[in-house]
Amino acid sequence: MKPTIQAVVFDLDDTLYAERDYVRSGYRAVARRLRQTLARDDAFDDWLWRRFEAGQAGGAFDALNEHFQLGLDARAITELVGAYRNHKPDIHPRPGAVELLGRLRSRCRLGLLSDGFLPAQHLKLDALGLAPMLDAVVMTEEMGRQCWKPAPDGFEAIRAMLGVPHESCVYVGDNPAKDFVAPNRLGWRSVQLLCPQQIHSANAAGQGGRPQVVIARLDELEAVLFLEKGLRS
Repeated sequence: MKPTIQAVVFDLDDTLYAERDYVRSGYRAVARRLRQTLARDDAFDDWLWRRFEAGQAGGAFDALNEHFQLGLDARAITELVGAYRNHKPDIHPRPGAVELLGRLRSRCRLGLLSDGFLPAQHLKLDALGLAPMLDAVVMTEEMGRQCWKPAPDGFEAIRAMLGVPHESCVYVGDNPAKDFVAPNRLGWRSVQLLCPQQIHSANAAGQGGRPQVVIARLDELEAVLFLEKGLRS
C-alpha cells in the first residue's frame, strides 16, 4: 500500500489559471505603455494577440517594433519586456480551483512550486488571491536559475517546508517536459492537468518525466488522489 498523501503541491502557470490569459493581459499592458510613450493609437495588443493565436509567441516585441516601424532600440525593447513582466495581471483561478483548494486543506497540506521571472510570479499569485490557502510557496527563481524545473531543488525545498516525506507528496502540473521529472525521481506522485488551450501541455516528456495520471479538469483531482487505483492513499 502506498503511503498516505499528506501534501499536494501545484504548479502555477497553466495549472491553477490559464496562462494565455496572462499573455493577453501582458500584451495589453505593453500596448498601454506604447500608446503613452509614442502618442500613437495603434491596436498593438490586438496585433500581438493575433500573432500569438497563430502560434508565434517568441520575439513578440521585436516583431511588433518591425511591423509598426516604431524605431525602438534594444533598450526600449528591454523596457517593454519589463512592462510585460511587472504589470498587474488580469487573471483568475481556473473554474473550481478555489473550491478544490478549500476542500483539500481539510485533508492535507498545500503548496505551490513555480518557475518564472520575478516579480511576475508573485504578481500572478497576488492577482489570483490563492496565497492564503497555501501552506508553502517556492518560486524557484529566488533560489537561482539553476533550480528551475526539472532540477529537484525546488521540490526538496518545499517538501522540507511542508514537513512531510517525499513519498507522501503529489505534484500537479501541466508541462511534461519539465514538471514531473524531479518528483517522479524523488518518489512523489505526479498528475498532469491536460485541457484545451494550454501552452506547453503537448511538449515531449523529459526522460522519466511522464505523469503517472492525467486529468482533464481540476475537479477530477480528489478522486485521483483519494479514490482511484494507482494513487490510492
